[in-house]
Amino acid sequence: MILKKLLIVLVLFLLTTCENKNPVFNPELTESYKPMEGILPYFKTENMDPYWTENNNYPQDLRKITEISLISNKNQTITEKELLGKYKLIIFFYARCNGLCPMITRNMQNFIPRIKNRENLEVLSVTINPEIDTVEILNEFRKNYGIKENNWIQVTGNKNQIYDLARYQFGADIKTIKGKEDLTDFVHTENVYLVDKNNYLRGIYRAKGTGDLERLLVEMETLRNFDSKADNIK
Repeated sequence: MILKKLLIVLVLFLLTTCENKNPVFNPELTESYKPMEGILPYFKTENMDPYWTENNNYPQDLRKITEISLISNKNQTITEKELLGKYKLIIFFYARCNGLCPMITRNMQNFIPRIKNRENLEVLSVTINPEIDTVEILNEFRKNYGIKENNWIQVTGNKNQIYDLARYQFGADIKTIKGKEDLTDFVHTENVYLVDKNNYLRGIYRAKGTGDLERLLVEMETLRNFDSKADNIK
């Protein structure tokens, strides 16, 4: 009898608390976008949701290169304005590494010559250890790996700017263990990021292996073809 009364009270409580209350949904979890053939997605929100548009409709939360000022291995300043009008491949690395970095660097060395159209293409290796990776260290890195390509540059700069770009624009998993100087304490992404001429992120590819780089070759051409058609319409 007591149990029955308790159940009745519970049911009445649930009915009164739910009455006239509409469920609230996070719009990020309810949005959906239909893929468009021949168009690479943009990426938006904290979840890196793919977003397609063909009419220059750019929401504020699209991932892109924001205000930056980096220093290249040639000791030249590179800002987001200098990168406009170019296709970019972005890699995060540190110059003295015995983990993922050598494998990714070798894969990129084999990959870059396979890109048929390298016009207006810049490959940026951005150090995630800028306090140690000076211009001199970056050039030492190039020498050790025999990097000759002029359009593949290594950059250093302000740590906060670099980490902001990596974490909040590209979703790269980068962190350090405070108080430790061992470079193996860095956790960083193995991804290569494709960025368009307007500095928007358009593709993410694993560089640890080679399979995803095949997809990158195709999608770089897809992006160029779409831009070419858009330019002809103008």
